[in-house]
Amino acid sequence: MANPIKIIVVAGPTSSGKTGFALKLANKLNGELINADSRQIYKYLDIGTNKGKLVTNKFGKKFLEGVPIHLIDFLEPDKRYNLFTFKREAEEKILEISKKGKTPIIVGGTGLYIDSVVKDYHDNSGLNNKETRLKLEAFSKENLQKEYLKLYKKNYLNNSDFNNKRRLIRQIEKYNLRSNSVLEKSDLFSTKYIIDFYYPVFELSELKKKIAIRVEEMFKEGLIEETQNVLKLGYAKNSIALQGIGYKEVLEYLDNKATLPETIKKVKTAHIKYAKRQITWFEGAGRNYKLKKALYQTF
Repeated sequence: MANPIKIIVVAGPTSSGKTGFALKLANKLNGELINADSRQIYKYLDIGTNKGKLVTNKFGKKFLEGVPIHLIDFLEPDKRYNLFTFKREAEEKILEISKKGKTPIIVGGTGLYIDSVVKDYHDNSGLNNKETRLKLEAFSKENLQKEYLKLYKKNYLNNSDFNNKRRLIRQIEKYNLRSNSVLEKSDLFSTKYIIDFYYPVFELSELKKKIAIRVEEMFKEGLIEETQNVLKLGYAKNSIALQGIGYKEVLEYLDNKATLPETIKKVKTAHIKYAKRQITWFEGAGRNYKLKKALYQTF
């Protein structure tokens, strides 16, 4: 059995300072970040998801304040991304970062994403089995192409891959895993990792004030215009990413169902409610997380 990999998790409610703390840790420990925020995975939605000032280099690698960050800003707003896919891709990044001699740092507020890694959820879908592979291999290239286009709606492959049966089969299997996987939850922590779990210190009253200020900043920075731009790109109002906090309220405003002050108030309330749910998740005794309370400002 391979030696366990040392990883760091920085989690907590929205606006609690976890990203700032994670960046400090990354600079101190030669680390790279792995995003665990289910809204920051989507492209074009930056202001409402508070991605910060992301920079993408010519190779497509993303950086936040000079620190590499993975699994962020990559998915189309109308695509789904399930828990199994996150777990698998996060574990791939953990291994990749560790092999470089660097420290993997998972940062985010989506509790289930983090839980799936630290407690090693298992996929029980059975979709990627030999029987399914044999059925697909019996398809003609033309039928595989039809099946691919039925699933993906349009062709994302280059001409060579689109005419390659093996590549088409892999893409169909990949889609099925993303769409239909079933995870078996666990209460046991993964033996694959040695985990330090940091949780920023905050007062709820101060957190509410920070959330209110941040929401007002979002609107000043152009949250409404950002939402309109996504619609102009051709994405429907019911796209999965536009159902997130901030965007769905702005859509109601654009449909003249609320005034701007009412919309801002709704977004503040929604973020505060979400923060409370996050606190319940991470601080719950049943979760059994061994949280290291951290004042990120003084680290």
